[in-house]
Amino acid sequence: MIHNPGVEEDPTCGPLVDSVAIRTLYPPPLTDRNVLKNGDFEEGPFIFSNTSWGVLIPPNAEDVHSPLPSWSVVSSTSKSAKYVDSAHYAVPRGNRAVELVAGEEAALAQVARTAPGTTYAMTFSVGDAGDGCGGPMAVKAFAARGMVRIPYESKGKGGFKRAVLRFTAEEEKTRVVFTSSYYHTKIDGSLCGPVVDDVILLTARSPARRLL
Repeated sequence: MIHNPGVEEDPTCGPLVDSVAIRTLYPPPLTDRNVLKNGDFEEGPFIFSNTSWGVLIPPNAEDVHSPLPSWSVVSSTSKSAKYVDSAHYAVPRGNRAVELVAGEEAALAQVARTAPGTTYAMTFSVGDAGDGCGGPMAVKAFAARGMVRIPYESKGKGGFKRAVLRFTAEEEKTRVVFTSSYYHTKIDGSLCGPVVDDVILLTARSPARRLL
C-alpha cells in the first residue's frame, strides 16, 4: 500500500510515485573476518539503474525492518541516511556505501556481539560521494566509551581515507554508531555529506584484514 497522508498545503495536489520495486533482503552472515555484519553495505535496497539520486534509508522509528540489513538509522527528528551506488557516486570499496546527509540528526548504527574486557579495533573509510558536496567534513564514530572524530577535506570529486577507532567492550553487546559532524548542501540546495564504507570490527589481537 502506498498512501498519501495529505500533509500538503494545497489539497488539489500531491506527491508523484513512480518506479516501484520489491527486493528480497538476505540476512548477512557472520564471518571470522568481521564482527559486524554487512560492514561493506553491499546488501541493501534495490537501486534503479536509470536513477542517480540513491535511496533514502528511513529511521528505525518509522520502519522497524531496516532496508539496510544489520544496520539501522537512528533519528529523533525523522531524518534519513542515503544509500548510494558506484554507478552514480564515488564509493570507497565495492558497489555500495552510505552517505550521511543529516548531520548529527541521524546516526548509522549496528549492535555487535562483543566480549566484555576485550579490546577491539574498528577500521572504516571516510570520503565524499563525488557528487559536488565539497568543503570540510567530519565523521564521528562511537563504540562503548570510545569515540573518534575523523576530518576529511572534500573537493566533491570523490576520494577517501581509512580511519580506526579502538575501544574496550564493557558488555556482551556493543552498539557502534556513525554520525556526520556538519550539515552540507550542494549548489542546488539538496542535502549531502560524507560517505562511510568498508567498516571492519576485529579484536585488537586479530590479524587485520588490511592495513590502514
